[in-house]
Amino acid sequence: MKRIFAAILAVMMLATLFAGCKVKTTVDSKYVDGFAEDYASAKNVDDEGNVSYEFEDDKYDEFAKDYYEVVKEESRLEIESAGQYSYYNPEITDVVVGITPKAWEEMGEEALKAEAQKVGEAALKYQMNLKNPAGELTVTYRNANTSEDYFTITVKAE
Repeated sequence: MKRIFAAILAVMMLATLFAGCKVKTTVDSKYVDGFAEDYASAKNVDDEGNVSYEFEDDKYDEFAKDYYEVVKEESRLEIESAGQYSYYNPEITDVVVGITPKAWEEMGEEALKAEAQKVGEAALKYQMNLKNPAGELTVTYRNANTSEDYFTITVKAE
């Protein structure tokens, strides 16, 4: 009897352990692009188009890493000012774009702020697909030569 009880207890512990290896995300319909579908083990769409995904732990890590690379490149495509560098840190939700003083003068602050908004929206898409999404991030444009900040804007999820 003790052996049967021990076996049942062991099976229950293993089931609990494996059940804990799931990661769940819920993505607002505005930020759904289908990238997660190749990584998720389950998908559910509600009446408003919001999508819930369930991942195995290791598949979620793979998804987050691969999706980061895709979205990082997408956000760089939004940079029309010939940015000298861009850096997106997913841990602290900052995007930094270094531009030349010539680009600053030629495009002007308003056009660069509009560009920064597009860059931020592309980067925000990544955050909104994570298990604990940050609802906002900052985009800083700075002088690529001196690292002096030209401006910082905040982009928020709607």
